[in-house]
Amino acid sequence: MPTTPVAELRQLSLSGSMSPPPRPRGSSSRGQPKGDVSSSDEESDSGSSSPEDDEEPTVIRSPSKLMYRIDGLEPNTRAAVRDAFREPPNMALHFCVQRDNLYAFQMTELVYHTIRITPAGSARPYPQCSCRNTSPPCRHVLWLMDRLVKQTGYNRDPNAPLNLTPHGYPEEIGHPFQDISNFHLDLLADSLHCELTPTPGSQDDESDDDDEEEGGDLSDSYRVQEARELLASVAASPPEKYRPDIFDKPRRGKKPLKRGDLECTVFRMLLDNNEFFNYFLSLARPADPVNDPFRKLDRRFSRLRADMARYSASLARPQSSPTTPSPRHPPGPPCDVPWAAHHILGITSLIRAQISDALPDSQRISAARSLVRILSAVADSNHDAHPGPTPRDRNLYVRLIADQDQDFVVGLLVELLDAAAHFQHNLHVVLDKVKVHGAPPSYVTKLEDLVGRLKSLPPVRTSPTGRGGGGAGSKRRGGGGQDRDTKRVK
Repeated sequence: MPTTPVAELRQLSLSGSMSPPPRPRGSSSRGQPKGDVSSSDEESDSGSSSPEDDEEPTVIRSPSKLMYRIDGLEPNTRAAVRDAFREPPNMALHFCVQRDNLYAFQMTELVYHTIRITPAGSARPYPQCSCRNTSPPCRHVLWLMDRLVKQTGYNRDPNAPLNLTPHGYPEEIGHPFQDISNFHLDLLADSLHCELTPTPGSQDDESDDDDEEEGGDLSDSYRVQEARELLASVAASPPEKYRPDIFDKPRRGKKPLKRGDLECTVFRMLLDNNEFFNYFLSLARPADPVNDPFRKLDRRFSRLRADMARYSASLARPQSSPTTPSPRHPPGPPCDVPWAAHHILGITSLIRAQISDALPDSQRISAARSLVRILSAVADSNHDAHPGPTPRDRNLYVRLIADQDQDFVVGLLVELLDAAAHFQHNLHVVLDKVKVHGAPPSYVTKLEDLVGRLKSLPPVRTSPTGRGGGGAGSKRRGGGGQDRDTKRVK
């Protein structure tokens, strides 16, 4: 299996060189066409000469399969040519031009950089970039920190300026290593459209490479979901209904090319090539599902629920303990009830910040759907997820609803009353559960008022076009409540 820039991160050490290790001969980057290994490689690998014999053939093969005789070159030049042909640079021609007696070709080269972030008390306490810029922070660190802070910041005034430190990150986040640890790397990777490479030695890292090439379990992949949204937008189809033959059981495939299926080929290319994915993403319209902020937050909620479920299950195994960090993220708070509640309240605060009357109907419905899904999940969580000193520390429902009235979700749904009407049945079910589980009387009253107001609205029917795609959210006045079941949150 070819070595990729992502896989090479596993080989980095805290004390070694900042530059990624050299690739094995004949390997290529993800998204980079393989150049033919030079004939000198082939002959030296198969010949009978001893390892100490440094003589190499004087005829080599280029990536374009031409043969070159290099015995007339200086030794240093021969070595440079061999290196260039063995590891061809990842370059692309942009254009060419003629100016009088001049021909010019403009090209770009894809260069990989690695940014290391270690704890505050380490030998390198600030983000370090492999570009070795002599006057930090370099533009790579600034670029990454800006996107990191955008994702990890909850309950922050977007109009309030942040105080930038000389190391490229704002002082409001504390130290970036701790900020990432508190947030958890898997959540951050999803939000940054970034593949999370399994930690060496973890269960995810022990899977067979051949199986991964053929597919493996990609159903939980954030990139797969975004690829489906991108392709569904082009096809003018709701994402949830687009090509179930590809996306119900997604497989990467040994090769991106799928003969006879252009859409599947493009899907595999979106998984295989980060540059192509980001280019495709940049062409998406603001109203496309892939750019729906509420869909993204809904996926973050799904991820943290899965993380908390895995953490709870791990405590049931004798070899696990509450202090054992998950191998999927750096040491930080466990995926317990307080951690999940922090994220859930953060997600609702981000939804609140983006709600406005200017939102299109499809996004208002998307926001309401996410909120109702969160509320329904919390209402179903009236149990001890894991051991803890108090009910608030081990029961998500108690922490967010039963312990005190913090207007959890209900106030936001009032602001989205027209969109919440599509989920009246779900909210009625939640109300029944809250009454059974127990909650502050003021909260129960607010929820009853919300359900009552929704019942007083004219019946609405959602076009069966799926979540957030195409014409999702268009409303038609119905003749009764017979379509109520079709509006349940999936």
